[in-house]
Amino acid sequence: MDKHILSFDLRALVKSLNRLLSETMPETARIATGGNARIIMFLARNRDRDIYQHTIEQKFCITRSTASRVLALMEKKGLIERVPVEHDARLKKIVLTDKADAIVSILVENGERIEQRLVEGFSDEERAALAGYVERMRANIDAARCEFEERESADDGTAGTCASASDRADRAEENDMDTNETKEEHE
Repeated sequence: MDKHILSFDLRALVKSLNRLLSETMPETARIATGGNARIIMFLARNRDRDIYQHTIEQKFCITRSTASRVLALMEKKGLIERVPVEHDARLKKIVLTDKADAIVSILVENGERIEQRLVEGFSDEERAALAGYVERMRANIDAARCEFEERESADDGTAGTCASASDRADRAEENDMDTNETKEEHE
């Protein structure tokens, strides 16, 4: 008997969604491949605050080396710039270039179209419930990852890198703000 495994189904859904987003991307915005488009949208929605590489690492759950590689490629494509900040010479905030700004509205439009299709036939209550379920699953995974990191750091005697419960709550609140901003953009 074929048993449904939710994590497999979710992964397949995300892969299908990413493929459709890529396939339906207008030619004028194709320079922003999958992950680039998500980072561009995150930067566009957060223009009012300084975003650094570590912010991207946390937001997109990627390693330092992956973030460094992706951001270097985006910089090479002319989509972002790394700008020094006055208060710490070691830090460079990440800002969109005019080239990236020119495709933000295209990315928003394509994303909205796919988002509408994704939840087609769902009532407002079902959409809200689904958003709540996804948020809870993400919190469960974050907690499991933190527990794992704490066990690993205890085993090898290093300090854990896991965020505290209040940091995780702040991140959840930040995700809510991103979700609300996205909803506002769609309206």
